[in-house]
Amino acid sequence: MVSGNLRDSRERGGGMQKIRKYLKANEKEMLLLLERLVSVDSGSFHKDGIDDCGRIVGDELKTLDFDVEVVVEKEYGNHIMARRAGTGERRLFLLAHLDTVFPLGAVAKRPFRVEDNFAYGPGVGDIKGGIVQMLYALKALRALGRDTPPIYVFLTGDEEIGSVKGRPYIEDLATKSSWVLVMEPASAHDSIGIRRWGLGAFYLTIYGKAAHVLKPDSDGINACRELALKILALESLTDTHRGIRVSVNLVKGGRSRQVTASEAYADIDVRVRDSVLMEQIQTQVEKLAGTPILPGIRVELRGAMTRPPLEPNSASDALLRIASEVAADIGINVIPIEEYGGSDGCFTAALGVATLDGMGPHCYDMCGDDERIDVRSLVPRTALIAGIIAQLAKQS
Repeated sequence: MVSGNLRDSRERGGGMQKIRKYLKANEKEMLLLLERLVSVDSGSFHKDGIDDCGRIVGDELKTLDFDVEVVVEKEYGNHIMARRAGTGERRLFLLAHLDTVFPLGAVAKRPFRVEDNFAYGPGVGDIKGGIVQMLYALKALRALGRDTPPIYVFLTGDEEIGSVKGRPYIEDLATKSSWVLVMEPASAHDSIGIRRWGLGAFYLTIYGKAAHVLKPDSDGINACRELALKILALESLTDTHRGIRVSVNLVKGGRSRQVTASEAYADIDVRVRDSVLMEQIQTQVEKLAGTPILPGIRVELRGAMTRPPLEPNSASDALLRIASEVAADIGINVIPIEEYGGSDGCFTAALGVATLDGMGPHCYDMCGDDERIDVRSLVPRTALIAGIIAQLAKQS
């Protein structure tokens, strides 16, 4: 007699092989959709491109019987919100974003191409490859007649600049969901993200007074000197052992070589690994950046900690176990890792919702000029998403 667990495992394994076979047969089609998305410039400040990508993805979701809503934004890209009924009561939330870090014209300079098992192009990994995987996981399940739980899909239009407009929608949908899968790229072929650092963005303006450097009675006050002192103080907050990193990487100031700088500016990047550090590090940054050092200096500081860390919880651990079982049926491993950079999954995890991140393709040089994905990761990682969804339908 075959035990129930063994029978279930065999059934899952057979079903996963059918999913992989479907995806392999449609791999070229997946790449064509990926090329279509990558060929649209959709940097965070190029609203038209973001909206164009949203229309493409929205049309794909409509063919999968989703009710699709365009959440219109005036200044930044529109968001796409979609929902579909399914088996059971517990809902799955599939989360991605439409914007990239690349400026208008990047596609013309580095158009989509596939070479030596790698697909190149602006946003190919972060996050358009993950969007394609999400869509084809759903297509595979539909084609094979597999049940899915009720599903929300949300595609953020301003994720790369903090999801300021998208965050309220994400948090609202998360509170109505039992599980979240985030389509951000993977740092390794067999990884799943279970932790990310929280982040903050602060913007500092320093006001001094302009005067010629050799004027005998010069009362010039050098804003750039103040900034230099602040950079040293701020970056001294970095403590990798405790999980704190403060970086000042974008600065400018002054108007002429021989005139003391009347103004200086800096963007301050803050990362923390644990949520308990969020308030403490914000207070320290505000004190160091917001308190003048030199006589006569005036400063303005704005910004805050904008994303909580993505930290594992018991619900996420249970979801990871399901992912591991599905991966075993596919014949791949799942390695839980700490991903770098923030994501919208940080918001959902902070609400206690089971969240797995980095479900997209294996990506190299994310956000760099050679951003590329390993095409060989598309089919197995899409099958992993499909298998997880199918298993969640049974739990729903």
